[in-house]
Amino acid sequence: MSASKKAINALNNHKAEQEQLNHNNLVKALVRVKNGQTENIELKPFGKVTVQELAKEAGVSRASLYGNHKLFIEELKNLNENRAKGVTEKRKEREKKSESDKELIRELSRTRELLAQENYRLNEENKNLKREVGALISQLGSNANVSSIHRKKE
Repeated sequence: MSASKKAINALNNHKAEQEQLNHNNLVKALVRVKNGQTENIELKPFGKVTVQELAKEAGVSRASLYGNHKLFIEELKNLNENRAKGVTEKRKEREKKSESDKELIRELSRTRELLAQENYRLNEENKNLKREVGALISQLGSNANVSSIHRKKE
Protein backbone atom coordinates (compact mmCIF):
# COMPACT_ATOMS: atom_id res chain seq x y z
CA MET A 1 0.00 0.00 0.00
CA SER A 2 1.32 3.37 -0.90
CA ALA A 3 1.94 6.15 1.56
CA SER A 4 -0.90 8.26 0.17
CA LYS A 5 -3.42 5.41 0.58
CA LYS A 6 -2.24 4.92 4.18
CA ALA A 7 -2.66 8.62 4.80
CA ILE A 8 -6.16 8.58 3.31
CA ASN A 9 -7.10 5.54 5.39
CA ALA A 10 -5.69 7.20 8.50
CA LEU A 11 -7.70 10.35 7.75
CA ASN A 12 -10.87 8.35 7.16
CA ASN A 13 -10.32 6.42 10.38
CA HIS A 14 -9.70 9.66 12.25
CA LYS A 15 -12.85 11.19 10.75
CA ALA A 16 -14.90 8.12 11.74
CA GLU A 17 -13.46 8.20 15.27
CA GLN A 18 -14.20 11.92 15.52
CA GLU A 19 -17.80 11.41 14.35
CA GLN A 20 -18.26 8.61 16.90
CA LEU A 21 -16.80 10.84 19.62
CA ASN A 22 -19.14 13.68 18.56
CA HIS A 23 -22.06 11.25 18.57
CA ASN A 24 -21.23 10.08 22.10
CA ASN A 25 -20.78 13.67 23.29
CA LEU A 26 -24.15 14.64 21.82
CA VAL A 27 -25.87 11.72 23.53
CA LYS A 28 -24.34 12.72 26.87
CA ALA A 29 -25.25 16.38 26.29
CA LEU A 30 -28.89 15.51 25.55
CA VAL A 31 -29.06 13.43 28.71
CA ARG A 32 -27.63 16.31 30.75
CA VAL A 33 -30.09 18.76 29.19
CA LYS A 34 -32.98 16.38 29.85
CA ASN A 35 -31.90 15.98 33.48
CA GLY A 36 -31.30 19.71 33.89
CA GLN A 37 -27.65 19.18 34.86
CA THR A 38 -25.75 20.90 32.08
CA GLU A 39 -22.05 21.64 32.30
CA ASN A 40 -21.43 24.24 29.58
CA ILE A 41 -24.72 26.12 29.24
CA GLU A 42 -27.21 27.63 31.63
CA LEU A 43 -30.72 26.27 31.23
CA LYS A 44 -33.52 28.78 31.37
CA PRO A 45 -36.42 27.54 33.48
CA PHE A 46 -39.03 28.36 30.85
CA GLY A 47 -36.98 28.55 27.66
CA LYS A 48 -36.11 26.11 24.95
CA VAL A 49 -32.61 24.79 24.34
CA THR A 50 -31.28 25.93 20.97
CA VAL A 51 -29.20 23.90 18.52
CA GLN A 52 -26.30 26.26 19.25
CA GLU A 53 -26.61 25.58 22.98
CA LEU A 54 -26.74 21.82 22.43
CA ALA A 55 -23.62 22.03 20.26
CA LYS A 56 -21.87 24.06 22.97
CA GLU A 57 -22.93 21.60 25.68
CA ALA A 58 -21.62 18.67 23.60
CA GLY A 59 -18.44 20.45 22.55
CA VAL A 60 -19.15 20.01 18.84
CA SER A 61 -19.65 22.51 16.07
CA ARG A 62 -23.13 23.53 15.04
CA ALA A 63 -22.21 22.65 11.46
CA SER A 64 -21.37 19.10 12.54
CA LEU A 65 -24.74 18.88 14.22
CA TYR A 66 -26.59 20.01 11.08
CA GLY A 67 -24.33 18.06 8.73
CA ASN A 68 -23.79 14.69 10.38
CA HIS A 69 -26.11 14.47 13.39
CA LYS A 70 -29.54 15.69 12.27
CA LEU A 71 -31.13 13.00 14.42
CA PHE A 72 -30.05 14.96 17.50
CA ILE A 73 -31.81 18.08 16.23
CA GLU A 74 -35.05 16.07 16.09
CA GLU A 75 -34.40 14.74 19.58
CA LEU A 76 -33.80 18.30 20.77
CA LYS A 77 -37.17 19.37 19.33
CA ASN A 78 -38.89 16.52 21.19
CA LEU A 79 -37.03 17.35 24.38
CA ASN A 80 -38.03 21.02 24.09
CA GLU A 81 -41.67 20.05 23.58
CA ASN A 82 -41.55 17.83 26.65
CA ARG A 83 -39.88 20.59 28.68
CA ALA A 84 -42.59 23.01 27.55
CA LYS A 85 -45.30 20.51 28.59
CA GLY A 86 -43.57 20.06 31.91
CA VAL A 87 -43.42 23.80 32.44
CA THR A 88 -47.10 24.14 31.55
CA GLU A 89 -48.03 21.34 33.93
CA LYS A 90 -45.91 22.85 36.70
CA ARG A 91 -47.48 26.25 36.09
CA LYS A 92 -50.97 24.73 36.22
CA GLU A 93 -50.04 22.92 39.41
CA ARG A 94 -48.73 26.15 40.96
CA GLU A 95 -51.87 28.02 39.90
CA LYS A 96 -54.07 25.28 41.36
CA LYS A 97 -52.13 25.38 44.63
CA SER A 98 -52.34 29.16 44.64
CA GLU A 99 -56.12 29.01 44.20
CA SER A 100 -56.33 26.40 46.93
CA ASP A 101 -54.23 28.61 49.22
CA LYS A 102 -56.44 31.63 48.44
CA GLU A 103 -59.56 29.61 49.25
CA LEU A 104 -57.99 28.46 52.51
CA ILE A 105 -57.15 32.06 53.38
CA ARG A 106 -60.76 33.13 52.63
CA GLU A 107 -62.10 30.29 54.77
CA LEU A 108 -59.74 31.15 57.64
CA SER A 109 -60.74 34.82 57.38
CA ARG A 110 -64.43 33.86 57.62
CA THR A 111 -63.67 31.64 60.61
CA ARG A 112 -61.67 34.43 62.26
CA GLU A 113 -64.57 36.85 61.74
CA LEU A 114 -67.04 34.38 63.27
CA LEU A 115 -64.71 33.80 66.21
CA ALA A 116 -64.33 37.57 66.71
CA GLN A 117 -68.13 37.94 66.76
CA GLU A 118 -68.48 35.06 69.23
CA ASN A 119 -65.72 36.55 71.38
CA TYR A 120 -67.51 39.92 71.43
CA ARG A 121 -70.81 38.23 72.36
CA LEU A 122 -69.17 36.25 75.16
CA ASN A 123 -67.40 39.36 76.49
CA GLU A 124 -70.74 41.23 76.60
CA GLU A 125 -72.39 38.26 78.31
CA ASN A 126 -69.51 38.13 80.79
CA LYS A 127 -69.95 41.86 81.59
CA ASN A 128 -73.69 41.36 82.15
CA LEU A 129 -73.07 38.35 84.39
CA LYS A 130 -70.51 40.32 86.43
CA ARG A 131 -73.09 43.12 86.89
CA GLU A 132 -75.74 40.57 87.96
CA VAL A 133 -73.32 38.91 90.38
CA GLY A 134 -72.44 42.35 91.76
CA ALA A 135 -76.12 43.15 92.15
CA LEU A 136 -76.78 39.81 93.85
CA ILE A 137 -73.85 40.36 96.21
CA SER A 138 -75.26 43.80 97.01
CA GLN A 139 -78.68 42.28 97.65
CA LEU A 140 -77.16 39.59 99.85
CA GLY A 141 -75.30 42.25 101.75
CA SER A 142 -78.52 44.28 102.15
CA ASN A 143 -80.50 41.20 103.14
CA ALA A 144 -77.84 40.23 105.66
CA ASN A 145 -78.09 43.70 107.17
CA VAL A 146 -81.91 43.51 107.20
CA SER A 147 -81.97 40.05 108.76
CA SER A 148 -79.40 41.10 111.37
CA ILE A 149 -81.61 44.12 112.14
CA HIS A 150 -84.68 41.83 112.44
CA ARG A 151 -82.76 39.50 114.76
CA LYS A 152 -81.72 42.39 116.99
CA LYS A 153 -85.34 43.54 117.30
CA GLU A 154 -86.55 40.14 118.35
